[in-house]
Amino acid sequence: MSKERFDFEENIKRLDEIIAAIEASDAPLEVSLALYKEGMALAANCAQKLADVEQEVELLTKNAAGMTERRDFAPMGDDE
Repeated sequence: MSKERFDFEENIKRLDEIIAAIEASDAPLEVSLALYKEGMALAANCAQKLADVEQEVELLTKNAAGMTERRDFAPMGDDE
């Protein structure tokens, strides 16, 4: 597993922990705010990593003539 993937997976795991802590906590406002800020930073980092990967992904598809061609990745829901 690459370090970048590990970091991404660890960030997602930490986000889950933060969400659970905020939802279940009677912690002081300052603690909840610190968790929220950490979560927002992790979410932004994960979103950037996903955007970076999306730019690198290409799909191999067959065109109307049956030839394999390359095209850029389009997220689900993006119609051409």
